[in-house]
Amino acid sequence: MRNIFFLFGALSLVDDVFGVAVTVMEGDSVTLKPHTVIPEGEGDSAQWKFGELIIARINKAKGRFSTSEGDNVGFKGCLKLDNQNGSLTITNIRTDHTGLYTLKISGTTETSETFSVTVSGKMKPVSVKEGESITLDTRLIGIKAYDLIMWKFKDQIIAELNKGTNPFSTPDTSDERFKDRLQLGQTTVSLIISDSRITDSGDYSLHMISSSHTTQRTISVTVSDKETPDPGLSPGVVAGIISGVVVALLLVFAAVLAAGVIYHRREISELQRRLDDAEKNETDDSLNLRES
Repeated sequence: MRNIFFLFGALSLVDDVFGVAVTVMEGDSVTLKPHTVIPEGEGDSAQWKFGELIIARINKAKGRFSTSEGDNVGFKGCLKLDNQNGSLTITNIRTDHTGLYTLKISGTTETSETFSVTVSGKMKPVSVKEGESITLDTRLIGIKAYDLIMWKFKDQIIAELNKGTNPFSTPDTSDERFKDRLQLGQTTVSLIISDSRITDSGDYSLHMISSSHTTQRTISVTVSDKETPDPGLSPGVVAGIISGVVVALLLVFAAVLAAGVIYHRREISELQRRLDDAEKNETDDSLNLRES
């Protein structure tokens, strides 16, 4: 029991030190939402830092929301600031963006909010044959960290999971393309589309929303015709080609070796014939000398 209390105390200490823990995948967009209201005082109202580096400044009194300093430390084109609440959005996030993000807020007393962001893994495109099921994985276990999860296809909500009133729903769509074909995975909260069709091809966006942060992820899906051969070569075909090349090389090597052996045998035979002729000529010459 004492160990359990120690564990809870340790977890509480981690939360106090690192603030909100956020785990995302490479390529995601994540929005870090501060709870503290940013004042409208003179000078900088707030600063966003990555580690010890300033990446964004907010001056609400003058209406200035600048992310230009982030361009110099690996965030060029990746940062956006909300001019209402000062939320920081990092688009197309990369593994080198892993670290601590701190919002330093000026006022009568200086306060700060910290977000620990971890970027790991990368979503791969999904490719299936028509009629097969499509599984879009959230990489989550339940919905504990989020209040709302939404799946969109071409900017239209096709499914949502709400921790509050309605656990899971599939809003009616105008063309009803996904009618009776959507369900959620039992453990990972992944979206499963049964009986896939060619028209299901496209980009699906996943929106995971909580009070402290929002994550957006895009998964590309391709549904090919049943009769369309798979692009590329199967491992069996590749192995067959390699085996054929090896056999061909061995045959060529054997042919070259055989030709060399035959050539050398002919050379030896020709040399032996010349030696025999020379010996015969010497014998004839000796006989002629004796007779004379």
